[in-house]
Formats: sequence, C-alpha cells, structure tokens
Amino acid sequence: MRKVFKKKYLKTYFVLLFLGLLIFGAMFYLKFVTNVNNKENKKETADDIRVAAVGDSITYDSYSVARQGEFYPEQLEELLGDGYVVHNFGVSNYAAQSSSDFPYETTKEFQESLDFQPNIVIIMLGTNDTKVTNWDGSEQFKEEYSDLLANYQTLSSVSRIILASPPKAFLEGEVFSGAIDPNVVVNIRDAVEEVADEFDLEFVDVYEKTSRHPEYFPDGIHPDENGAAVLAKLFYRQIK
Repeated sequence: MRKVFKKKYLKTYFVLLFLGLLIFGAMFYLKFVTNVNNKENKKETADDIRVAAVGDSITYDSYSVARQGEFYPEQLEELLGDGYVVHNFGVSNYAAQSSSDFPYETTKEFQESLDFQPNIVIIMLGTNDTKVTNWDGSEQFKEEYSDLLANYQTLSSVSRIILASPPKAFLEGEVFSGAIDPNVVVNIRDAVEEVADEFDLEFVDVYEKTSRHPEYFPDGIHPDENGAAVLAKLFYRQIK
C-alpha cells in the first residue's frame, strides 16, 4: 500500500513539474514575441527625428552580435526613446572612398539613406579604407570622404551630421593584401577629425573611446553586444 501511494505521489509530482515548466516556457515565449512585435510595430510619425546610421559591418554587425536588435543603431533608438527613429544603413565590407574595392556610394543602402530624408546623420566609415588595396594616403582619403559627405550636406532635411572615427582594430600579425591594417586606423581617425573641423561638423572619437577595450571586439574588429552598447551610448550622449 505504501509503495502504491509513493508511486502515485511521484507521478503527480512529475506531472505538476512538467505543467510548471510548460507554463513558464509559454510565459517566456509570449514575453519574447511581445518584445519583438513591439519593436516591429513601432509607429513612425512625421514628427519623429530621423537618424541615419551610415557605416560598414561595425554598424550592421552580422559577425559578433547574435541578434539584430543588438546592433548599435537599434540600441541607440531604444536609448533615445519616443520622438526618434534610427535606421541602420550599414553594409559589410564597404569603404568611404570611391576608389576603394567596395565604395559605399554604390550600395542600395546609400541611396536608401538619402531617400530616408534624415534629420541627423551618423557616418562611421573608414575601417575598410585601411586595406592595403584601398589606402593611398590621408589626402586622398579626405578628398573622397568629403565627396561622400557632400551627398548628405546637400539634403534639406539634415540639421546635424556627426562624423565618427572607426573603433580601434585589435588585430595582430602581418598585414596581407586585402586585409584591414590596424596601424592605419589611427590615420583614418585623424583624417575624419580634420574633415569635421574643415566643415564645422560634430566629431566623435570612437577610436579613443575604444582603444583600451579589446574585450568589446571578440574578433578584433566587430563589437559584441556590450561593444555595440558602448557605441550606442557614445552617440546618445552626442545627440542629447
């Protein structure tokens, strides 16, 4: 009799445990779906301040960040809150210079960023310009970077342009043809700041802010979720 009771007790225990886990799982799933839907269903209004995040794979980081909502522009939109909408126009492997192997101005994202009619433009390009096949000195970079910049300067909707240096590249070893050269990133940083000074534009020194934090860049180039959060906070402070 005691064995039968114990068996029934254990059976009831496991049934209740299973039901509890099932309910917990359902609640977690509903919360996840609600968060995703809230993000996707966010209403954009004509009164929103439109922010265009222009960049390369550091902006559209499909390498180190696991989920799209963790990219820095998406985190920036969360920080800015109501009244702002941030669109991500980053494209992997593209560079600022028109003479590069992959010029940003040839992408559909470039045209989409103009069609977006942004009020604020954040430009963080230059990492891919450091490639041996692309880099031909600071003067050429500044000239072609300025040509790209002019497309946004002529937009009547734009009231602010924020130029950002690329983050520091934490790469080691010999630089080979077609590879990013970490030693040239600081030259890009200086060149972008000079262009910002020339046109009296805002400048964010991402290189300096990330130079002592290799932990944010698991592969040496692309930020993880925490690194993207740091970038988002930098631009949030600049905008606000």
